[in-house]
Amino acid sequence: MEFLTDKHLLNFEIMDDLHKEFIEIYNSVEENNYKSYKNVITKLLEQTKRHFSEEEKLMDLYKYPRFKEHKDEHNKVLKEMEYFLKNSHSIFGQKILKSYYTQKLPYWFDLHLTTMDRDLVYFIKEKNS
Repeated sequence: MEFLTDKHLLNFEIMDDLHKEFIEIYNSVEENNYKSYKNVITKLLEQTKRHFSEEEKLMDLYKYPRFKEHKDEHNKVLKEMEYFLKNSHSIFGQKILKSYYTQKLPYWFDLHLTTMDRDLVYFIKEKNS
């Protein structure tokens, strides 16, 4: 996964830094090593909890009107990560974890950043102008 400046940069430092950190952790996986997938997604889960907490503080601070929808999306992805980690003890579970990691997670990250996070930053900037 790659941070594409023209697509992903929000020009909001705290969120840009958290997104770049997510990608850096994501890219640290060793392909063809299921233990690495499990270790990296565990790190991503912790980073993502912190990341979402920061975003939710901003949403609360600025009285973001789409707070509930945004937070529900955060909760959904955290539950998915926890589910795939919890069920990665078997060979099948490891394959499903890898599939989630390589296919769903990058798609979700890109979509969430370019829609929900971009909307949040736009709202904050409008309130501050």
